[in-house]
Amino acid sequence: MSETANSLSRRDFALCAGGFLALLGASGADAVLNRGLHDPAAVKAAAARLTSIPEQIGAWTSSPEEIDERERRMADIVGSVRRTYRNSENGYIVSLTILCGASGPMSVHPPTACFEGVGYELSSGPSVVTFADADDTQSSLNRAAFRLPGSQMSDVVRVFWGWSDDGKWTAPANPRLAFRGQPYLFKLYVVDRSLPRTDDVRQSETFLEEALPEIRKGLQQP
Repeated sequence: MSETANSLSRRDFALCAGGFLALLGASGADAVLNRGLHDPAAVKAAAARLTSIPEQIGAWTSSPEEIDERERRMADIVGSVRRTYRNSENGYIVSLTILCGASGPMSVHPPTACFEGVGYELSSGPSVVTFADADDTQSSLNRAAFRLPGSQMSDVVRVFWGWSDDGKWTAPANPRLAFRGQPYLFKLYVVDRSLPRTDDVRQSETFLEEALPEIRKGLQQP
């Protein structure tokens, strides 16, 4: 089960990377609009904080995943974390990706465009969901589900995503405008897969409730 889920996780992101290539024009235009706002030293310092995100969070243990060098170059990714987390108590499996770079490139390419660009269809969402830490710090993320059209047996791929410049995640309707002027930006994806008619299993929600406070602490390190 673990090997299959791990393979599927890599496939999900490979598909999204393929769809991403069709959106490069928007990234280039945004880079022009944000010219002069890029601060390489600030971006590099922010990217270094990704190493503070723990590999184990409660009962969740992780294994690392690689981001293709072509994807890094095309998306202007300066720093990244991509891991598969498995919960030893309930068997849940999710994939976490956090990217860091200049705010312009990081604010584009929503997974709705990525997955639809490679043949998936949107089956629900996007909608905004909110998570609250124990200290009542709130984070908002987009949530959407995708499946292959024409197949009742297609697995359901659920994606949660949002942006942050300080470890508190938000899901603005127009992130390019919301974060314009920021020298750097973090972008988060959490993905899970489930069989048809079992997509109400709260794999990603369970992970995010535990992980978001730890991620926030890591990204707020000096």
